[in-house]
Amino acid sequence: MKKFNALPDKDIKNNSLHRWLTFFDQNISDDTLKELMDMDTAIYKANEKMEFLANDKEVLRLYHLREMAQIDYNSGMKKAKDEGRAEGKAEEKIEVARNALKMNMSVDDISKLTGLSRQQIEDIKI
Repeated sequence: MKKFNALPDKDIKNNSLHRWLTFFDQNISDDTLKELMDMDTAIYKANEKMEFLANDKEVLRLYHLREMAQIDYNSGMKKAKDEGRAEGKAEEKIEVARNALKMNMSVDDISKLTGLSRQQIEDIKI
């Protein structure tokens, strides 16, 4: 829609794609909508269906429930990704500490290098 809206000349008379993209624009004027429906019976039928669905309280309720479910899903996926990244970073620090211990580095140096506490590094030694 961004590219379409940026077009200087929209040819709704000869280009059906332009008609449909204009129809789906949320800021369409009533006059333009009427003009589109007069030009294209499919757009007329789609508009009738949308008006019917918009007036059905059960359909609107289901739409809102679906929208909330999608938001919950996206939020859960983001949280899972963030937790996975944090877990991966923690495992990487532990692996660096193990390698540093094998190189006989001091616990203080390893702590500075990894950000792990002395106790965490001591636990890795075991």
